[in-house]
Amino acid sequence: MKLATIVVLGILLLGLFASIQTAAPAGTGQAAPPGAGHVALAYTNGGASTDTVCIWYPVLLGDLKPDSLFASLPHPSTLDKAHAYLIWVSDYTGVALPSSPNFTLFLIPTGTATIYFNNRPETRDWSNMDKRSTWGTPVATFVRKAGVFPSLDGGTSGTLTNTAELVSSKPFTFEGITFDFKNLIPHGMTCTETAYGSEENGTCVVVGGGQ
Repeated sequence: MKLATIVVLGILLLGLFASIQTAAPAGTGQAAPPGAGHVALAYTNGGASTDTVCIWYPVLLGDLKPDSLFASLPHPSTLDKAHAYLIWVSDYTGVALPSSPNFTLFLIPTGTATIYFNNRPETRDWSNMDKRSTWGTPVATFVRKAGVFPSLDGGTSGTLTNTAELVSSKPFTFEGITFDFKNLIPHGMTCTETAYGSEENGTCVVVGGGQ
């Protein structure tokens, strides 16, 4: 994993981890949250991140079909950022810490991340990562807590565990269901990922409330 492409999250929500129930409590029209410590999602970034920007995109949320969060443009859905209704965008940096010659530690400092929803993903402009007005409506904002990325090959591969705390969210409707991240993961999630090169994947569990 290249140091410049270390990401905190990149998402591929897998069917085996359908812990976020999209079925609403009777008559509410709202998605119900999983319990604390339950798997919230599993992810990959598909190599979409850049040197300073992490991007992920869901392909399954709860019990939705794997291709349901991607537009068919113009044929059967392609599972990538260009077709994703939801994307995560996070600016980040990585700092090498003093370590042994054969074992390198990188600090991923605290930062922020935003999830955007766009029901017409083909209208997004990817030519300028600093110009995000076409990327969609912000539906959730997270604070990424710092984490350490240990690597045996100078940053090419390794693992990362850190927590993303939800600080704000906005309801949006998709597939006839109202989603709100404050209902799904009100305190955020803790994620563990494995990375190699620019590819990352991992699993996130729901953070419980404070006492």
